[in-house]
Amino acid sequence: MSQNSKTPKFDILIGDILKNLVPHMRSCKWQGEHKYCEWEFEVTGEDILFLKMFRVPPPNYCPTCRRMRRLTYASIFQFFQIKCQAPNHEETMLSVFSKECPFPVYDYKYFISDEFDPFSFGNKYKIDKSPLEQFWEFRKKFPVPSLLNRDPSCINSEYSSGGRNLKNGYYVSGCYGSENIWYSTMIVKSKEIMDSSRIEKSEYVYEGFASKNIYKSSFIYFSHDSMDSMFLFDCKNCNDCFGCVNLRNQKYCVFNKQLSKKDYESFLCSIYSKNKSITRNKIKEYEKKFWVLVKSLPMNASRNIAVENVSGVLLNNAKNIFDVNSSENSENIRHSDGALGHKDSMDVLYSGSSELLYEVSNVGSNSSMVKFSIYSKFSTDSEFLFNCKNVSNCFMCFGLQNKSFCVLNIQYSPEEYFSLLDEIKTKMMQSGEYGDGLGLEFSPQAYNFSLGQISFLLTDAEIIKLGGYLAKIPESNAGDSKLLSMEEIPQTIEEASDDIINFGIKCEKTGRPFRITASELKFLRNMKLPLPTIHPTFRMQSRLLLAPVAKQYSTQCAKCGKSIFSIFDPKENYILYCEKCYQREVY
Repeated sequence: MSQNSKTPKFDILIGDILKNLVPHMRSCKWQGEHKYCEWEFEVTGEDILFLKMFRVPPPNYCPTCRRMRRLTYASIFQFFQIKCQAPNHEETMLSVFSKECPFPVYDYKYFISDEFDPFSFGNKYKIDKSPLEQFWEFRKKFPVPSLLNRDPSCINSEYSSGGRNLKNGYYVSGCYGSENIWYSTMIVKSKEIMDSSRIEKSEYVYEGFASKNIYKSSFIYFSHDSMDSMFLFDCKNCNDCFGCVNLRNQKYCVFNKQLSKKDYESFLCSIYSKNKSITRNKIKEYEKKFWVLVKSLPMNASRNIAVENVSGVLLNNAKNIFDVNSSENSENIRHSDGALGHKDSMDVLYSGSSELLYEVSNVGSNSSMVKFSIYSKFSTDSEFLFNCKNVSNCFMCFGLQNKSFCVLNIQYSPEEYFSLLDEIKTKMMQSGEYGDGLGLEFSPQAYNFSLGQISFLLTDAEIIKLGGYLAKIPESNAGDSKLLSMEEIPQTIEEASDDIINFGIKCEKTGRPFRITASELKFLRNMKLPLPTIHPTFRMQSRLLLAPVAKQYSTQCAKCGKSIFSIFDPKENYILYCEKCYQREVY
């Protein structure tokens, strides 16, 4: 123990645990509770180095169950119309949380305004009660904001959550520096994007996934630097191509066959109308043929690029990373998902430009040494934070901004803070309350509308048993409008009249009605694409299933037999290659 320790009693306890800690097997607390649990898991020597760095005991949940717990706090971007529960606020508001949320929900703008005083909810710590029990009592009464981490710089984007410098975003989440975006997630420095995810520096894209520098194209997956194309999978620098897979530096190709410019234009004339629009039936026909081609050719199973000493999938420019899904420009990360520009962290979900984080969800923006926290940014040396911004040395706090030395939203002097912190953490260690973070019961997000349900599907009974709650499907935006069946929707966009926005459309998959907005109609006309007949939230969830967050599959390279991880389910009959074999064959 350091002579300058500010929590000497706690440091003695944790020091004794960590001093003798060696690699060993542990039983997960959730074993037998659901089908995804690993039952027994190993705490490795590398894990122990991180535990010592963070001064925490070994976890009691397996890596998969820890992921499930974190994913409970991430929404699948559903919006609800509910009443604000702030005092003297009865207005209806948009919220990512439903009316079934077990905690009060306040309007986001009010929550971050000077009118809202988070200290008015403060709880004086009671030495005769369990710390975690007091935190839970605080959790039940403290409100959550209706939206999460949306920066005030966002304009005309009421139907958005998260993000910064967004203009005209509708039903979107995590969009940055972008304009005119619909039904999309994680869009960066782009314009005119619809039904897409993980798109960067692109313009006029429909149904894009994990792609960059794309222009005037649709149905584009894992592709870069391409334009004026439709149905591309892992293509780079390809222009005027249709239905192509694994191509590099090509032009005028149809289903991987080289055509002359004249023949390519003849092909387009055969599938497009005089106004260069395409029918819905043609899209379905070519989409089916496209995915048959995708499955007939090798693919980079992990989608890892420029990596060194890694284990995981969707890694780019990463080093010394183990059991990680989706990370860029990061180093020294374990058991995490969505770490961007990150280092020296473990058990993280969605964090950017931060370091030294442990067991957190959606904590980032230059945060450092933060543990067991949710929905917070610009924070340092803190634990058990919820919805905090720019705080340091805070413990078990909610909704604070620009504060330090607080416990349960009560302000202390630095000396008082560290003395109390030592008492609380010592008691938590002695009772076994310290080390595992927060479970489903603390989440304001219903599990059935969380990313957990996408990657780890649970029954209603399992959700309740594990401490989560369920939300009902929100009402349609179609209202009392006349509903049109799929057969009544025009096959081409040129046949759609302006008054189509006044009608509801009955989803061909779910039967749920939805409406097309005027801005969507304009975008689809520019792209010459037909009106959708599938509900937008179903479309968004279908994209998430293409590469589920925190999900990876163990398989073998179809070329060399090496054991590898894949973002694609081997049961779907893909031809999965390791990165080296793929590069030798495709590049």
